[in-house]
Amino acid sequence: MNNQFITLDCDDDVVLFQKDTFKVSRLKELVREQICSKWERHSAFDHMTQKTTTQISEFLKEISLNQEIIKIDEIKLNLIIDCQILKISGKGWQKGKLKMQIYISNVTTNKYTLYLEFCSDEAVKPELPLDDIRKILEVR
Repeated sequence: MNNQFITLDCDDDVVLFQKDTFKVSRLKELVREQICSKWERHSAFDHMTQKTTTQISEFLKEISLNQEIIKIDEIKLNLIIDCQILKISGKGWQKGKLKMQIYISNVTTNKYTLYLEFCSDEAVKPELPLDDIRKILEVR
């Protein structure tokens, strides 16, 4: 793996997990729906108060440290999973890692933001090998 993640900004690229295939646009849509659903509709148990809160979003709006209450403005979730990608620009299927960065904001109108990045398992090949560059320079 070359550890160089590139942003998946073409919604028509295709991502393949073990058995499921998604266009990038559909994958983003499904992940947002799942996060929103779990964040807004599931409850959480607060061990401090020994009560169940109605929503995870309420449960994680703030933390209390004795007398101090700290408001949480944003939560960031990172996932990295194995996949293959088929880019519209060609090159066939590439094996690698998909990084999902999910931002959940308690203070902005755009509450859920999702970024997808891909890192190929294959080594990055230079555009022109040094021998080709030398030949070009010798001709001049």
